[in-house]
Amino acid sequence: TPPTSSSTLQVVFTGSGAPPTPLAECQGDCDDDTQCAGDLVCFQRSGMEAVPGCPGAAPSGVDFCAVRATANTAWLKGDNGSPAENFPLGLCEGDCDSDSNCQAGLVCQQRTGDEPIPGCIGVAATGEDYCRPLETSPTTPPGPQPTYAPNTFGATFVPGDLSQPCDGGKVMLSRGMDCRLLTTAGQYVQYDNGGQSTVPMHGRADGAAVIAHPSDGGWYYTSNSENGSGNGGVGTLRFNAQGEVIGYQMDLEGTTRNCGGGKTYWDTWVTCEEDGSRGFCWEVDPVTGHTAKTNAVIVGGNYESFAYDNQDPDPDVEARFFTTEDSGNGPLTRYTPANAAFNTGDKYDILTSDGGTHDYLVLNADGTFDWSTSASAGASSASTYFPNAEGIDVINRQLFFVSKVNKELFELDLAAKTWVVTSTVSGAFDQQPDQIQKVVGDSDFLYFCEDGGSSSDIHGRNKDGQFFTIVRGDGYGSETSGLAFSPDNKFMYFAFQGNSNIY
Repeated sequence: TPPTSSSTLQVVFTGSGAPPTPLAECQGDCDDDTQCAGDLVCFQRSGMEAVPGCPGAAPSGVDFCAVRATANTAWLKGDNGSPAENFPLGLCEGDCDSDSNCQAGLVCQQRTGDEPIPGCIGVAATGEDYCRPLETSPTTPPGPQPTYAPNTFGATFVPGDLSQPCDGGKVMLSRGMDCRLLTTAGQYVQYDNGGQSTVPMHGRADGAAVIAHPSDGGWYYTSNSENGSGNGGVGTLRFNAQGEVIGYQMDLEGTTRNCGGGKTYWDTWVTCEEDGSRGFCWEVDPVTGHTAKTNAVIVGGNYESFAYDNQDPDPDVEARFFTTEDSGNGPLTRYTPANAAFNTGDKYDILTSDGGTHDYLVLNADGTFDWSTSASAGASSASTYFPNAEGIDVINRQLFFVSKVNKELFELDLAAKTWVVTSTVSGAFDQQPDQIQKVVGDSDFLYFCEDGGSSSDIHGRNKDGQFFTIVRGDGYGSETSGLAFSPDNKFMYFAFQGNSNIY
């Protein structure tokens, strides 16, 4: 683990040549990797690009030492052929101008905005171009199929038996499922009761949730847009009690890279921005149209997903809220609102009132964990155990979250203060786990979206630890996202992010 002396950007060296001592994490100005301590890597900036894992602002063009979590994390190594020693660029490195700027076997992915980079993870700088692998055809089925659940007599849903084609074979479903395409980015949403939306479907559909309508039996599917540069937000599909699409609207606009999120126990959606020092979490109520910036996190970051625990036996704790961060040293934050926030009579005050506290998850090597008021301690634990945390959910005081870089699922017993970790790699589930959704019942399944490759699908794990591919996207080459279920669990929703195809 590289040394960490600061969790925010600091310019500690401005001279020529090498600094007197190697620079620590989030320190600059560096010229190359040799000037960084340990395994830190020099992040080359030509402007005001955000530095992965390092909140705060810094002068334009200053370069900083930072944690590059994996070899395929998007990373700026230079611009216009400088520094010459970094060219040709390696996997997921930028900024390239043509294929000749990339090492053998890589091509330059030209981008004008926040387009995804096949084969690369992390947050790429808007408009910068990166070297990526040559793509394989997205119509080529993924590798070996996982074992599927035995078909018992009378079973209507057989997880892993991918025998049901949908949408012309673009999507293969487990036996017993059917599907239809609901949306495409930039197109007007067609309603089942006639007509269409007044605004087009948002781009780069990401994290989502289903919110029940309070009286008519219908529901809302509230979906993030991971568009950058203030073009993100939250759009909502409205369904009636029969599951028919009857409306679409944008509920939150002007935010950036709305990635993951989670529901509150009073049935609103919290959407989190993955936007470096400018990223925060916002509450959205599709029923009333209410939106507000929350206190779930207090400093900007690359925030991902949100969950709550309202079963703490401590009489002084009404509820606590958890947020993950997609950064190599992004801590898992726990927010406890002040008691007064629960007593105003207005549910929207819970996440916005002053006086709450924040602490951070610290995993111990002996299988126990603590909550520390030190953000740097939380960052160190994240760097060691769970870099680039993504999806999170809490059921019956069991907290589940994933580290996409390590492809691992963590399970915390909030009562016993113990933790265990298991790999998510199984059969076709060989890319990075992303958003997760727990469905409790006879099957007791934990569902995963998948990120990081051209064969990203929807997978599930049962209570015995067996993994199954639930949905396979043979016709797609982008990550899956937006996994959610209708209130009666009869409808499952998910998206292929590249063109916001929601099924």
